[in-house]
Amino acid sequence: MFTYAYGAVSDKGDIRTDNQDSILYLTGSIQGSEAALSVIADGMGGLSFGAQTSQYITEQFKRWWYEEFPDIVRENMDHKEDIRELLEQEIWDINQAILAFNHQMQCKSGSTLSLVLLYKNQYFIENVGDSRVYLLRGQSLYQLTEDHSLVARMMRHYQLSEEEAKRSVMKNKLTMCIGMFSAPESNYYEGELEEGDCFLLCSDGLYNTLKTSQIERILGEREFDAAEKAEYLRRMIEPGKASDNVSAIVVQITGEI
Repeated sequence: MFTYAYGAVSDKGDIRTDNQDSILYLTGSIQGSEAALSVIADGMGGLSFGAQTSQYITEQFKRWWYEEFPDIVRENMDHKEDIRELLEQEIWDINQAILAFNHQMQCKSGSTLSLVLLYKNQYFIENVGDSRVYLLRGQSLYQLTEDHSLVARMMRHYQLSEEEAKRSVMKNKLTMCIGMFSAPESNYYEGELEEGDCFLLCSDGLYNTLKTSQIERILGEREFDAAEKAEYLRRMIEPGKASDNVSAIVVQITGEI
């Protein structure tokens, strides 16, 4: 069984007047098994109620962790297929609630979602939008999630390079997010944990301002703990260059108990 250490940062950046990102990290023993839940929700900056929408998402997953997840484990519904179904049901319910709010308020609000659940030596990821989850394993960095965005689609068809995508005027055009579509489509990933694994969840305000090599180098620093890695990632952004909100959660697999 593994133990987990984490660090997190979230701020408005250098230009925005408020922070519409919301983050959540929870850890504890669920029926004798160590578990951790990390969530980043990036509210749509150009839409009304973006901050409230992202906060609602993290609040609902906090409720899920304390009220529903223990029941899932007690009822022996914690197999991989069960966990995926239950996470995606929660995403569906959250999306329906935000759609109802938008209709009532006659407004548009939406948010990305990146979620990592660590449980029984496994990781489970749900991703909607263009926030990301990375994994440093050994000395290699892997982007585990795929962006729901126009530029990501163009990159997959070799129409844009990574650097061109960062500079593109379409980089914020999402093809999927929470609260804007009647049927949310999340990308799901799962895998086995290994000792020394290091996960990074981050909003586009972080990865759009850093090179992949910079992220890899900071996450691979053995002398830094998870909190220091999160802080150094934020510090790596040059002053004045954080044009968007910046959020990151670093989760380090510290060893077996």
